[in-house]
Amino acid sequence: MLKEKSKFPQKEDDTIMTNAQKTLEKAVEAHQRYLLKSTNEDLTTAINCYIETIKENPEQSSAYYRLATLLHNNGQIGVENAIEQCHRAVELNPADANAHMYLGYFLSLNHQFDEAKEEFKTAIRLRPATSRTRLVLALTCLEKIKNSTAKKSIKDYTNALYYGATGALMSVFDKASIKMLYQNIIDDLNFAKYKAVGEFYEKINSEKKAYNVYLSAVDNSKKSIALYERMAKIAIKKNRHDIAFDCINNVVILSNNDPMKVVDAIEYVEQHQADRVNELIDYYTILANKYPEFSKCYYELGHLYLKKDEKINALSAFKLALKYDDNNPYYQNSLAYAYVQLEQYDSAIELYKKALEANPNDEWSAVVAQALAAIYHQVKGNSDAAISMLENSLLLTKNKSQIYEAIADIYYDIEDLDHSIEYYQLALRDDSENPKIYSRLAMANWEKDCIEKAIIFYSKAIELDPAYDIAYNNLGVVFLDGLGDATRAMDYFRTAVEINPNYVLAHFNLARSYETTNEKINAAKQYQKALNLNKTTNELDNKIIEERLYRLFEA
Repeated sequence: MLKEKSKFPQKEDDTIMTNAQKTLEKAVEAHQRYLLKSTNEDLTTAINCYIETIKENPEQSSAYYRLATLLHNNGQIGVENAIEQCHRAVELNPADANAHMYLGYFLSLNHQFDEAKEEFKTAIRLRPATSRTRLVLALTCLEKIKNSTAKKSIKDYTNALYYGATGALMSVFDKASIKMLYQNIIDDLNFAKYKAVGEFYEKINSEKKAYNVYLSAVDNSKKSIALYERMAKIAIKKNRHDIAFDCINNVVILSNNDPMKVVDAIEYVEQHQADRVNELIDYYTILANKYPEFSKCYYELGHLYLKKDEKINALSAFKLALKYDDNNPYYQNSLAYAYVQLEQYDSAIELYKKALEANPNDEWSAVVAQALAAIYHQVKGNSDAAISMLENSLLLTKNKSQIYEAIADIYYDIEDLDHSIEYYQLALRDDSENPKIYSRLAMANWEKDCIEKAIIFYSKAIELDPAYDIAYNNLGVVFLDGLGDATRAMDYFRTAVEINPNYVLAHFNLARSYETTNEKINAAKQYQKALNLNKTTNELDNKIIEERLYRLFEA
């Protein structure tokens, strides 16, 4: 009875072993195809099949080191994790020469050269005729010599020479090496053929045919990276940037995120498709992961996150940039700006001050000073500090007009109209064709009851910018409320709403002018328009508009 019962589990075990073996064979085939062609489909298949093999048969040692190799080469696991997986393979099958060879390889990557040499020697004892292990051992000996700070060992030189020579000799008889060499030669010949045909078509300006030649070759060549790069150049030349991006992105993927390919992709996207913010974030993140102390990556990431209005992510990125370059004034300025977006003004002020102390460039520092002055005036209510900051920035820049205008705006806000007019006029000295400055100068004169000057300056603003809706509205107000000329005012208000149909204040003022001339129906229509638009824009207090509307028809 006991013997009869024991047969059933045996069959089940045999089935599991058979399934695991089939899955492993499928994985190895995909792995070999990937080594020859570097296609993502083969890579994914190989990884998934190795994982499935381990699930079906956890004692299949070769699946561990093969999977570790794929995952490490593609940046999905670190060298420590790969070593752990290879140790597991050796524990499961100490007689597997490949398990020892791969363990030695990863140990050498981790600069554990002595441990690596022992594993390689074990692999050679288990399989003396292999060339690969001897060649890798020779390279390990040379790498140990290169990285050693102690006196160079003659023994290591001798070992490197011996294993290199014997490995080269045995490679002639190593079937695996010969097969790989044959496949590589075939691939090189195919690549050369497609490349020659494609280049011919390019030279005769038949880029479409060249592109199709490269496209037909790309799935059957290990050198698909070079083919995709040629396809990208053709697409860029034809302004087909959607296709060019796909080709360049494939280059990045197939190169396993090679930093130089990633940098090329970034340069392309920034030049031709800067709206691909998410892709740029991905590329800079790849670089940051490969070079964690490369501060420029975090700086660029911060600005990209600001484009997406992801303020917290931007703040974190700029902080990381400063972590690795804490005295960089440009990073300090950007982090300060991020703090402003989050309304953390005290932190922003401190960073702006640090950036100004460094003063890497006078013109740049003048702009930073204006940003700091805006915080002092608009947030802290300290107009004296703001004006002082702007006066100092005048010493740093040749482009003084904007700073004069900013100082004038502050004086206007604190109702120092004389100084405001003085600085607006200084701003016009360097920027005499700026309609906004004329409009602001007109407003300051209007506040001082200098009606004629206000009319002159508003008229000049309109002359310089015939689509300046605000200047038309304000000039209408001067005629309506300053000179009592409602008919003349109407013309300006009508022009303002023609230019900007959603301009609530212009509709409101047009209604007032109709009301003045006792055109109640027209006035009511304009008040109603203003009321309807104001529900969206919130430009005025609704109660003010409603009171004027209801008052029209009071007895």
